[in-house]
Amino acid sequence: MKERAGSKLGDYRRKRRPEATNEPFGGELPVPSSEGTLSGAYVVHLHDATRRHYDLRLEVGGVLASFAVPRGPSLDPDEKALAVKTEDHPIEYLDFEDVIPAKQYGAGPMIAWDRGTVEYLEGPAEEEIASGKIHVALRGMKLRGRYALVKLAKSAKGDEWLLFKKADEHASKERKIVEELPRSVLSGLTVEELVSADAIGAAHVARALSLGATKLTARAVKELVTPSRSPLIAATASASAPSAAAAARARDGWVYDAELEGVRVLATRDGDLVTLHRFDAGGAGQPIEAFYPDVVRALRALPFSRIVLDGELVAFDASGHPSVKLLAQRVEKIAKGDAHRATTNTPVVLVAKDLMALGDADVRPLPLVTRRELLSAVLPELGFLRASPPLEGALAPILAFCAEHDVAAVVAKKKSSTYTLDPKKQPWTLLSTGAPPRPRVTVDHRASDARAVLRRVDVTNRAKLFWPDEGYTKGDLCDYYASVAEVILPYLADRPVILVRYPDGIAGKSFYQWNVPPGMPPWVRTLSVNDENDEPKRGFLLDDASTLLYIANLACIPLHILACRVPNLEQADFFTVDFDVKQSELKHAITLAMRLHQHLDAIRLPSFAKTSGQSGLHVLVPLGKGQSFATARALADLLGKLLVEEFPDIATMERIVARRGPRVYVDTGQTGQTRAIVAPYSVRAVAGATVSTPLAWDEVDYDLEPRRFTMKTVPARVAKVGDPMRGMLATKPDVSAAVARLSDLVAEGTTKRGKAKKTTR
Repeated sequence: MKERAGSKLGDYRRKRRPEATNEPFGGELPVPSSEGTLSGAYVVHLHDATRRHYDLRLEVGGVLASFAVPRGPSLDPDEKALAVKTEDHPIEYLDFEDVIPAKQYGAGPMIAWDRGTVEYLEGPAEEEIASGKIHVALRGMKLRGRYALVKLAKSAKGDEWLLFKKADEHASKERKIVEELPRSVLSGLTVEELVSADAIGAAHVARALSLGATKLTARAVKELVTPSRSPLIAATASASAPSAAAAARARDGWVYDAELEGVRVLATRDGDLVTLHRFDAGGAGQPIEAFYPDVVRALRALPFSRIVLDGELVAFDASGHPSVKLLAQRVEKIAKGDAHRATTNTPVVLVAKDLMALGDADVRPLPLVTRRELLSAVLPELGFLRASPPLEGALAPILAFCAEHDVAAVVAKKKSSTYTLDPKKQPWTLLSTGAPPRPRVTVDHRASDARAVLRRVDVTNRAKLFWPDEGYTKGDLCDYYASVAEVILPYLADRPVILVRYPDGIAGKSFYQWNVPPGMPPWVRTLSVNDENDEPKRGFLLDDASTLLYIANLACIPLHILACRVPNLEQADFFTVDFDVKQSELKHAITLAMRLHQHLDAIRLPSFAKTSGQSGLHVLVPLGKGQSFATARALADLLGKLLVEEFPDIATMERIVARRGPRVYVDTGQTGQTRAIVAPYSVRAVAGATVSTPLAWDEVDYDLEPRRFTMKTVPARVAKVGDPMRGMLATKPDVSAAVARLSDLVAEGTTKRGKAKKTTR
């Protein structure tokens, strides 16, 4: 049983335009438990909007109860901070950090200043809010201990409360925490820096190159991000006691890292694709990023398109000690489907010990001490990503200090060493501190078929009616896309996709899903693309069946694709001629499509037909690689004009609707860097749940009935006849030769028309 998100998020949604803002809109909410909310997650945002302020957001009943705190939280129990209760926010706002676009509600940069867990101390949160007194214990990266929110009895400005720290071991009259710790726990940037994130990232990369880093080659990138070619050497050797010689040489030329109880990983971000490959005795090369969405989100927040780290995934217990047991418990809960609660109650930090790549800079040739300096500069001081604090100086005091804090071993590394792949030239030594090793706990990321589990998408609210007249539901939509994944994915893969969401079905309001939700699964790939207003957006890459089902579960019905693929978004690999029959008849569109097919055959360009999914026809013409959008559009325009000149009574390229008359609109404008066409096998948000269906050319005849291709009939058709367009993406036509032939064809047509006019006279 689900509760409509609108009942709690109505005010939030009314203030925002989903097609314009990059903020999450939330989904359906679970019905609150009979016990109410006793604990959950919280976030504190620092928001530089019209007025700079902090936002404290506490999880309550599946949403975030939000309080604007102008001066921010304080550690001083005597300091009472004004907190104005604002509209509830979606739970996905826990992961939100971005610059809200200009002219939108709340426009300006917003960083995640703190994250953690909240426990309600005097009953369920719902009851505390209703009573006007909220007593909580916060366990965050910055805020710790007991706080209170008390509602003012008389308030001239609305829902005003006071936020203050309770006296406990975390209170302080001297510390000014908002001044002391101004940076994001995700990106490590200040709120002022967030608007210049790209420039800041570029400056770090430039500094690395100036220090002697080399430019990354394609081969080096493959080596870094491919697990079978990983540069990591698993530190599985037994720790030895330091020899007298080791102690003697341990002067300024060495640095030490405490061996933490965790899981060693190669962490890579390439674009928005983040991978965490495990490299220890527990499973060399095993991809485990699906278990660590909090770390994935933080890596995506860094101001770099690429970063490669050697580090340790660590969970800290209440005493501040690393705990493999907590890691194992967290992984087990996530594998059972309780990811939100597991990540909230057991946050994980990636403690990075080395840096291998930054942007297009390969830093492995740099000395270790330089790599560590770069690492400290680019990662947050406090957050989900942290640079390992190196221990320097005489060896004996370091070993004694680590032993006192139950650290069983340290790794001694030469400051001057470069990053090698050769185990025989390994520039480090594992030394025992003398502390007894803790009992070994295995973190089994493979338990209970967890890879399968974590890439599985659970469809919510399957029975929700999406097509009222036909009785088709959200579950039917998801089942359809799952059934045709094999044939639709080749047209979506590596291609910018524009999605339209219909959360209440085709009869309700719809909006473009330009930006991916902040809390998307870690295995979802994204890309940066500009919309038709040249505004930067972060969109989905639909590369696999899991991602396809994920966006279907978001109530995305039609899927529109651009005629380009990453990384060459400035090049067109096909163009489209759209025969729009809204003011005409299908038989005329068929006449024009068949004639276009003849022309394309004559100039030796392959062509593929499909229904639009509504009333018209599309003809797609593949171009292969390396063609500009100008070339693609010119070809489409020439062919369109040729058809209009041949069939002036039934065809027009007139853009003004009122001037078209009862003619087919030959639309050649669907090819451009921001122009999209509905994808083959996409469902349309119209009565009947019709589908844009690929056709064999012998099916394009006057008996064609496009409305028979629906969400219910197309899967059986695919099973019977396969995909009539399957050769489209592999075709490599000679476009230059085709252009020359088309010029001859146009010239020939002009000559014939000229002779015809003379004959008429």
